Parts: sequence; C-alpha cells; structure tokens
Amino acid sequence: MAKLSNNEVKSLNQAIHGRCIPHGNFKKAFERSMELMELRDMGMPGSGIIVYGNSGVGKTTLTKAVLKQGIKMYGEDSVIRTQLTTGSTVKGMFTELLVGFGDPLAKQSNTKDLERRLVSTISERECRLIIIDEVQHLIPGGNPSKKTIDNILNAFKILDETGVSFLLSGMDTVMLLWNADPQIRSRFQTHYYLSHFVYPKDRSSWRAVVRKYINTIEEHGMEIDCDEFEDRCHAATGGSMRPLVQVLTKAIVEASRAGSKTITAEHFHKAAIIQIDSQDGLPTAFDVSLEKVRQFSRYSETSRELAPIARGMGEIFAT
Repeated sequence: MAKLSNNEVKSLNQAIHGRCIPHGNFKKAFERSMELMELRDMGMPGSGIIVYGNSGVGKTTLTKAVLKQGIKMYGEDSVIRTQLTTGSTVKGMFTELLVGFGDPLAKQSNTKDLERRLVSTISERECRLIIIDEVQHLIPGGNPSKKTIDNILNAFKILDETGVSFLLSGMDTVMLLWNADPQIRSRFQTHYYLSHFVYPKDRSSWRAVVRKYINTIEEHGMEIDCDEFEDRCHAATGGSMRPLVQVLTKAIVEASRAGSKTITAEHFHKAAIIQIDSQDGLPTAFDVSLEKVRQFSRYSETSRELAPIARGMGEIFAT
C-alpha cells in the first residue's frame, strides 16, 4: 500500500483537528469580530469587543482565526494583530502595531510620533480591525494606577478618528478596562467570557467522540489496528480532547514515516509517550494489558476541563 504524502498527512491532521466545533462564546466572539470588519463598508464608526478568560481556553486561537479569515476576506492590511508580553506599555503596543505594518522607523520614535504615524498608517491602509492579545500585560499586577488606566484609555481615544475597530483579548484583569471608564464601555459594547471545557466522562459519549475521529481517518484512506482503541484513548488522555487530537495526529505522522497506511498500537504508543503527561493520563495505555488500562480509568480522576459545560455533543462535533 502506498505511503501517504506530506500533503495527505497534513490534510488528514487538519481534518481531525477540524472535527471539534468552536464552543459557546468562542463562536459568538468570532462571528462578532467578523461583523466589526464590515462596519467600514456601511459608513459606521469603529467598535470593539473584549474577550477574556483563563489560560488555555482559546483566546489566542480565536485572535489568530480572526486574523487569518480577515486577511482572506479583506486583504493583508485589513487586520493587524499583536501579542503583548510582560512589561508591555502603551508606547510598546504602538510600536509593535507599526512593526506589524512594516514601518521601518517603528522602534526609533517617541510616543507622540508613534501615535501620529499609527493613525496615518491605519487610515491610509484602510485597516478594519486591530487585534491586541494578552492585554492584561498593560495592567501589571492586576491593580493598575489611575495614570496607567488613563494612558490606556487615551490610546484608544487617539485612534477614534481612524474608524478602526478593536478586538482585545486577555486574562480576567482586562475587565478592569471595561469598568474604568464609560467611554470604554461605549466603544467595547460587548465582552465574551471564554470558559474552560468539560469533556464527557460517560463511556458511551466518549466512544461516540472517538468514533468521529476513526471515521475521519478512514475517510482519508487510513485505518486503525488497535484492540479496545476507545478505552486505551480514554486512559491515555484522561478523557481530554486536546491530548486525544495530539496523539491521533502524531500517530498518523509515525505511521506515514514508517510507510504504512495502517496505524498500529505501536504508532499510538510512540505518540502517547511523547504527548501525554503522566499526571494527566496513562502514557503507556497503548502498550499495557487491557486490565491495567481499565484499572487506571477506574481509579484515576482527571481535573482537566475541556468541553462545553452543560452542552450537547452536537455543539462539540460536526454531524
């Protein structure tokens, strides 16, 4: 049987990753972000949203998805994204945005010059949306001074004349901006809280989840040869979707490198050893007896929260 090409492997892994539908507010925030980019076409003033939540809930994934789709629909300069780091300032934020636009003098100017050039660049290039990820870094310690808040508020007021919209993303502390000034609330009319996910813990629901992935793999011309596959997947990942996807995609790569379109327990074992942390699952689940797998699943409780709370499986997977 012919070995899968790199393009086929990539296509299959993307299909596996794509089986998981954005949950709850992720989808709403994405759709609202796309709406913000249409405001310029309707002669409406810029607007904004704030997306917040704990680490690992999909905030950065959301901003990258909006960036990719925005560029695809409206062009390279239509949306610009920057991700702040510890110690970031308003001046640093302006600098990074200009760097994103390719400004050669972005790192050689004072704050006033940066403001002036940023406003000019946004207007000339008809930028529709500015995405600023990890905004909490502008609020050190989560207890900002009035001067810090004023500087941040003024930064958005400076850009009012451009008509550009904003997507701000960060930890819970970004909501301090929402509460700091009525003008912020009037501009960022909407905020979305991205919560952690909780995956199905009952056996039948988990089997349905894994079966979706098995079907996707088979649709792409590969097959799985592994006894009690669903149970071993559950033990390996503790019932968490992200590790499951990582194991599946890594195993596909392992099989392809071996020149096989059959993914064996050995391929899954190699993948799990690399991808799974022993605190969150059983890395050897594909290389031990089924009794040990069942015993591990019976006595190991996972605190991982990874799927929509109180939502049906239809929200998680495409039908």
